[in-house]
Order: sequence, then structure tokens, then C-alpha cells
Amino acid sequence: MNWERFKWLIILAFKWSKTTYPKTKWGVRLCLAATVSSFFSFGVLNIQFHNEFFVDTLNLTGQEPSLYSMYLSAFLALLGTALIYSEWNIKTRHTAKVFISGLPNMSDVFPDNILDSTEKAFCREAITLGKPQDSEENIDLQIKRFNAELEVGIFKRFILQDKGQRLYIGGLARIPFLVSYGTLLRNISSDLFYFDKFHQNGEWQLLSNENEKIEILQENEINSVNKNGDVGIVANFTTVIKKHQLPSNMQDYVIELSPSIACERNLIRNQDNLQHISKEIGVIIDKLSALSKCKRIHFFLSVQSALAIEIGRRYQEGTHKNWIIHNYDAQSGIYNWALELSKSGVVKYNK
Repeated sequence: MNWERFKWLIILAFKWSKTTYPKTKWGVRLCLAATVSSFFSFGVLNIQFHNEFFVDTLNLTGQEPSLYSMYLSAFLALLGTALIYSEWNIKTRHTAKVFISGLPNMSDVFPDNILDSTEKAFCREAITLGKPQDSEENIDLQIKRFNAELEVGIFKRFILQDKGQRLYIGGLARIPFLVSYGTLLRNISSDLFYFDKFHQNGEWQLLSNENEKIEILQENEINSVNKNGDVGIVANFTTVIKKHQLPSNMQDYVIELSPSIACERNLIRNQDNLQHISKEIGVIIDKLSALSKCKRIHFFLSVQSALAIEIGRRYQEGTHKNWIIHNYDAQSGIYNWALELSKSGVVKYNK
């Protein structure tokens, strides 16, 4: 074990915040407890007091070490070592890293700074999904790339193959593509960890902050679809979507969702909170799919990247009607194109 790994273990042992290595943390703590226990068992304590104390000397010798203490130290050391080994054995090259790239002139390099200092040793090579864009976007090429990745089973066959246990995923792309990539994560059993780019400091960070328990507020109820069989969801999380920005035929057929606190970029900074919110949205999607004559569910999402991906994980083919995920164009102030998502992949939506 090199010095950096040893130093990381000691730091981890005294780390009170949540870590992605809980067994290792407790394993190191048990080993340290075993060391302290054996330290006192063999009597290295010898303290001399000044004459004015009633007791001149406090002396613990190693002549008669406690047999029970020795057994306890050995047990703690073995248990701690077993915990460390069990986690490291599982994680060795079983951690995958994925970066979704789809915005013009954006780097496609996975941000290794989000990982613990020695976790890189447990990771496979980073995989970039999507089609990196030049100054001009090509949506058709992005669609072609996504459908190809879906066809080959990119996660099961190339990213999480051979017992992949953990997956770090994040990135920047248009909302329709982020949601689409989320659908590829529906049936994976690996532990999933999201990261987002925080706009305050421009850095990539894991969603590991304290859970603020943000809830969803539903502004209205929809019990029918429009004449084309369409119904929709508006999610106001990073900014507020105005009614006039929506297509005219959808303005009266959308459920509006807002957070229980003020809208903000990177609003959700805790993964448990993120998954709770996506689960609530999934329940609403189930209800809309069950509406009489419903053919399609439209999504107008003003959300952070991680939430867009997590919403995609709620897609259920055979249960949900086709999803139409709309893209907002900030320059024109309208939703200018959309993807239609089905079990077969994505196509550009023709209104």
C-alpha cells in the first residue's frame, strides 16, 4: 500500500460526512480501535505524578496483559480487515464513469475531481456518450448516435459489463437527450451516483449535500387530453416556464409542477432528494398515461441535468404512452423542437 492510499484511509476513518466507502471507513476505525486496545493490553502506560498527588505513579505493565483484551483486539482487527477487503474486492475495476456530452464547444472529459483521492484506482476508463458538437449543433446526428447506443445495449455490454457495481454519471446536453439517456438506466442494478455542474463556481460536484427535503407542489389537475390525445407536464425547477411559451394546443392540457422552495439552478443538491422527486413525477406520469384517449405525454422541463436523467429512468415501456420531450430555445423564447421517445428509441417529433 502506497503512502497516498494509507493517508486516504486515515482521513476516511475520521470523516463524519457521508462517504461512498462506508465499509472501508468502519473497517479502518475497527483496526484503529484494535491497535489502541492492544496498546493498553500490553501496558505501555506509565505516568509519573508530582509529589503533592496522593498517587505517585500510575503504572500499567506488560507482564500480565489481559487475555480478553488480546482476543478483542484480534477480533476487531480481523473484522476491520474483512470489511475493507470485502468492499475493495467488489470495487476493484467495477466502478464505471460516464460523461454525457451534447452541447456545442463543450469538453467531453470526465471530471475526476468529483472522486475520492484514491477512488481512481477502482474505476474503469471513462466513457463519453452522445455526439460532441462543434459550433453548430446537428440534432439528426445526435439522434443517430443515441439510437445506435440503445441498439448495442451500451450500458450492459460495454460500460457495466463483468459485474459493474457502481456508476458515476452526469454531463451537459439538451434536455430531450438527457431524459433519453436516463431511459437506458432503467434496468441496471449498479449503485448510481449523479454529478452536476454547479453554476455558482463552475465546478462539477456530486449531489452529496444535506437533504433539504424539497417537495413537489402540483399547481393544477388535468383529467382530459386535447383533441389529438396529448397531455403534458411542466416542471418549473430552475426557472419558471410561462404559459405563452408552450405550444397553443398544449397550454390548457398540462400539469404544472414547482418545488416547495424558490426556483434555482442546481436546486437539488442531494441524491436521495433527487430520487424522491423523480419518483413523485413518475406517479404523475402513470396517472396521465391512464387517462382515456391519451396517446402522448409532453414534457416541458426546466430542470438541472441530473434530474432530467433521473426522470428518464421512470419511463416504462408498455405502461406509458410515448413521451414527447421538448427543447427550449433561449434566444427565441419558445420550444422549437422535440424528441418522441418510445421503446424503439427516439425520433424527431413532427407536430
